[in-house]
Amino acid sequence: MDRKQLREILLSEDGYAQVMDEVVMPYLEKRMEAAYCEREAGKKMYFVRALSDEPQGIVVLSHGYTETIEKHREAIYYFLKSGYHVFMHEHCGHGRSYRLCSDREDLSLVFVDDYIRYVEDLLFVCRMAAREFPRLPLYLYGHSMGGGIAAAAAAKAPELFSGIVLSSPMFRPSSAPLPWGLAALMAGAVCLTGKRERYLSGHHSYDGQERFADSAGISEARFQYYQQQKRKEPLFQMSAGSYGWLWQAVRLHRFLMDRAWRDIACPVLVFQAEQETYVSNKAQEQFVRKLGRRKEGCAEIVRVAGVKHEIFSSGMEVLEDYWTRIFAFLIANRSDLQ
Repeated sequence: MDRKQLREILLSEDGYAQVMDEVVMPYLEKRMEAAYCEREAGKKMYFVRALSDEPQGIVVLSHGYTETIEKHREAIYYFLKSGYHVFMHEHCGHGRSYRLCSDREDLSLVFVDDYIRYVEDLLFVCRMAAREFPRLPLYLYGHSMGGGIAAAAAAKAPELFSGIVLSSPMFRPSSAPLPWGLAALMAGAVCLTGKRERYLSGHHSYDGQERFADSAGISEARFQYYQQQKRKEPLFQMSAGSYGWLWQAVRLHRFLMDRAWRDIACPVLVFQAEQETYVSNKAQEQFVRKLGRRKEGCAEIVRVAGVKHEIFSSGMEVLEDYWTRIFAFLIANRSDLQ
């Protein structure tokens, strides 16, 4: 898809909600099926399978912390329009997928017992997609927490993927105002005391008072559209991290930096937000340098000026370049079996 074609499908902020409701959603409803799958007995993962009219590849989306599939319907629309089937599940502790909190009524808290669970769940969905369409190249697109999970998955099963796109990936979360080492030490200590489901300091249950000024994006129309959906559905109202989640983020960071970069076999495209406050840009740069030492030219980092963490929640000028680069990357790394 060239820039001219892309401009025709990109959504501007003007009339965003109306276009989403009257154009994007009807288009998706005709091509998208929702279901549950189980990697482990009794642990149901909610996922969608969306099929492009003229497929040239498959993209598996891995969403970020406290997000759901609804947050990425616009992205799914762009992938479908550009010729890619899309598979996407909601991670453990998010949305309609299984949760591990002992207090099943607390829908605000994000908790996971082991980061490997995130990785294996994602690989389960990837293998499901690969089995159904074995002659199409398979790509990963991961945002934030989902980007760190995607990178770990690509290291665990390097034979599966033709390329991975990581948007503001969480190779480690921001721990400000605490130094990362101290935050990691505290998380480990709290978990050792048996309080791994305790809310992180400063975190609280969902109250519906999120403000655009404090959000992770610079598109108010996109922010308001998703907030409306979040207010209506309690299962979407994740808003707080647990010490257990943070400790697993520590372990994921160690795996990515110590081992994962050695095993990733496919090209990697990383987008970095200039006004980042949620994840560490320094860790992103370290990871890309390590990949580059293993194989020159296998990883690229694109620094996006003037944007916050959710690069996909920006204005038209940013989005045009962002999506143009993504589709060019997918095409350049096409390795189907036909």
